[in-house]
Parts: sequence; C-alpha cells; structure tokens
Amino acid sequence: MGDVQTAVGGSKGTLYRYFSDKTDLFRSAVEMLIDERNKPLSSFHPNRSDPAEALREFGRHFAEVVLDPGAIALHRLVTAEAERVEGLGQTFFQHGPAVGYAALAGYLDSLAETGAVTIGDSMLAAVQLYHAMVGALQMRLLVNATDPPTAAEIEASISAAVDTFLSGAGRGGAGLGAGRK
Repeated sequence: MGDVQTAVGGSKGTLYRYFSDKTDLFRSAVEMLIDERNKPLSSFHPNRSDPAEALREFGRHFAEVVLDPGAIALHRLVTAEAERVEGLGQTFFQHGPAVGYAALAGYLDSLAETGAVTIGDSMLAAVQLYHAMVGALQMRLLVNATDPPTAAEIEASISAAVDTFLSGAGRGGAGLGAGRK
C-alpha cells in the first residue's frame, strides 16, 4: 500500500478510505483492467445485416480482445491468484467473459426475434458459440502450448464455429438450447 501511495501521491489514509487492504486494491485494479479491455465488447454492435457475417464480425472482435498478449497475461494472473484472493475469480468472470457472453446473447436474441435462428436459451448458445470461435485458440495461448495462432487460423476457427452454429440454429436446424429457456 505504501508503494501505491508513493506512486499516486496523497496519503495512506486517503488510500485506505477507498481500499480496505492490498487484496481489495488488487481486486479493484484487476476489475479496472478487465473493464477497460472489455469496453469494445460491451459496446459492440455488428455492422452486417447477414447473420453469418455479423457472427464472424463478433468472433473477430472477441479474438482481438481475448487473444491479445495483455489479456492472456491478465487471465493467467487471475487464474494463479483466484484461489488466494477472495472474489477475484468472480470479479474476473463478471467483468470479463460474462460481458462478451451477454453481448453475443443479445445479438442472438435479435436474430431469434426475426426468425433467422431458433434458440431456446440464447445465453447457453452464446457461451457455446463464443468458446467454439476462440476457446481453443485462447487455451493454446494460456498454457503457452504453441506459437500464437495466425490470422488465418483465427479466421478459420471463427468461420467453422459460425457455420456449425448456423447449421444447428438456422431455419433448417432443430434449434439450439431448446431444452432450457
């Protein structure tokens, strides 16, 4: 806390008025970093009228945010500290993945309203589509398994996920997440 006080100025008393201890300060700093990284996700609206292209645009947007080296480093840090710092994992999830899931679920709801897709549970469908688009690539980076994915690999992963999703949720498919609402 002394180092933070020295870096930002002011008194320790002022710092303790905002943060009860260094754990609270750490959790707040992580929350701020995640919120800053997720601004593009929470305000994202696809520019395409074609659902397949709009979903690919979502995927590219997600990839840009979550495959960034800074995002990977933050994810690793939170994973390493989540057990020790109470509420850190929940903060990360609520301010990170849940924001992306909600943005995508909102778009899927709009597609369902027009009849372009059949979805019983838009949040479940969004989570599944999100992870199908970027999850394997993100995992590779998180565990430092291979070289970072190329732009072609990212695009192929997103396109395959969107095509598979639309095959199941499109007008000809049986619908996704039909068991829950």
